[in-house]
Amino acid sequence: MILRDAREEEMEKKQKQNKRLDRIGLICGCLLLALAVLCILYAHRPAVAGVRDSEIPDGALTLEGTAEGRNGPVRVQVIADNERIYRVRVLEHQETEGIGSEAIYRMPEKIIATQSLRFDDVEIDGVTGATVSSKAVNNAVINALDSGDLQLRNFDAYLVKTEVLSSEPDVDALKESDGHIHVLTSADWAETYPNEYATWAQNGENDGQTDYLQDYPYLVELYGPYGFSKDYLSARGHSFDLDDIRETARVGEKTKSSCFTCKTPMMTAMVLEEGDTAYGKPFAEVDGMMTEPISCFNCHANSPLVDGEVNLVTTHTYLIDAVGDDFENIDAATLSCGQCHNEYYFDPTREGAPVTLPHTSLKTMHPDQILAYYNDPANFADGLPFADYTSSGSGVRQIKVQHPELETYLGVGSPHRDTYTCADCHMGKVATEDGEYSSHYLISPLENQELLDGTCSQCHANLPREVKRIQGEIETRTDEVAWQLVELKQQLTAAVESGDYSEEELEEIRALARDAQFYWDFVFVENSNGAHNPQMARYCLDKAEELCQEALAKFK
Repeated sequence: MILRDAREEEMEKKQKQNKRLDRIGLICGCLLLALAVLCILYAHRPAVAGVRDSEIPDGALTLEGTAEGRNGPVRVQVIADNERIYRVRVLEHQETEGIGSEAIYRMPEKIIATQSLRFDDVEIDGVTGATVSSKAVNNAVINALDSGDLQLRNFDAYLVKTEVLSSEPDVDALKESDGHIHVLTSADWAETYPNEYATWAQNGENDGQTDYLQDYPYLVELYGPYGFSKDYLSARGHSFDLDDIRETARVGEKTKSSCFTCKTPMMTAMVLEEGDTAYGKPFAEVDGMMTEPISCFNCHANSPLVDGEVNLVTTHTYLIDAVGDDFENIDAATLSCGQCHNEYYFDPTREGAPVTLPHTSLKTMHPDQILAYYNDPANFADGLPFADYTSSGSGVRQIKVQHPELETYLGVGSPHRDTYTCADCHMGKVATEDGEYSSHYLISPLENQELLDGTCSQCHANLPREVKRIQGEIETRTDEVAWQLVELKQQLTAAVESGDYSEEELEEIRALARDAQFYWDFVFVENSNGAHNPQMARYCLDKAEELCQEALAKFK
């Protein structure tokens, strides 16, 4: 009896244990199922970030954009205006789960949090292999904003075409047995590349010149007493670079060899060989060595072809410094032209006062950032904001902008920077029996009927008419603002002479006048008359007029 009771008790105990184990198993199964569901939900969670609907203003645009990811297109929806990005939602992607997908989910949050589309600023930390996916979301958002004509610069955004990478010059390889770099001239390549040579020689036909001081009489006032107020003729093109620099009245006894920088490959080779000290040599000392205008060496460094491919080299190394980490984000053909067509200054803080560009990346080449650079005394050894000259009468320490085609074409608002290079538009392709070559006769795309008919017509019903309208608008505005600046200078000069204003009051007006003329000059000296980037031209002229009127309002 006792034994049977013990067995029953043991069996009852085991049954209870089994029931407990069943419950535990059921609970674990439920937990595993719930975890699996959560994982599925997490893997398919919406890639979206932003504010509530009630916080989105009525004027915000709902836009879509697409960019190529690692495994296919990434499509996004963006709600934004020129002030803020309110929402980013990834609508479609094919990125790898657990790798690229992490970037897809987290990038919208990064973009909303930083309000920046500068890829360096919004990388996905700790997600190995997600860089391409991250950039795809970033670029898709940029494309969405661009489709709505929003101001990309407000979000540190840039679109640039990159198909062919430029290389840096190999100085040691360029030096010959005597330790010097010997420039191969265009004539040296005439037999090897007859078509390119013949079209390069055609640039000698562009021998007409305009006297800007006659056409734009306000320049005498605005640039005085700087050299450009005494002699300012339009450039005649590469064939006449050396003639023009030697004949201008702006060259004098104190002129340095740096003025040859964008006139001849001989100067380029000298800088590569000797470094920045070459810039500081007297103009007259090196004049006799400069025999070739801009030609093959400047873009090809004595090697037009490497392994059967066109070899493009950024021989003016100051440009490499000026674009920094973006060197590989800009097409080589644009960099080749941008070596000379840029805004530069002669840096007085370095030996030889070398040619220097006032920016270090795409982001910092906007006129706002360039002006901030010039206005920061910490950038200059004398502890003062940079100035090319002091304006006569008014005492304004003025910046003379050069020819910022690079900064304008690659700047926010440029309609073609992500689709065409400088060469695409200004060096037309020519078909021959032996194949195709790039014409080295540099002309306006409006003079290339084949380009207009075959390429431009795909988007423009009448590109020449459109350009004429834009240039007419910009030139009219430029003249209007110029005369306002003349009035400002005259009133400021009178205020200085009157003795009725404190130095503090005068300096406040001078600062406004300096900045106003900088923005105006950024447009006036850019060679496309607004066609390269109408949005930037209008922005600069608006800023110039705004600052000018603010200064005029301060006179008693």
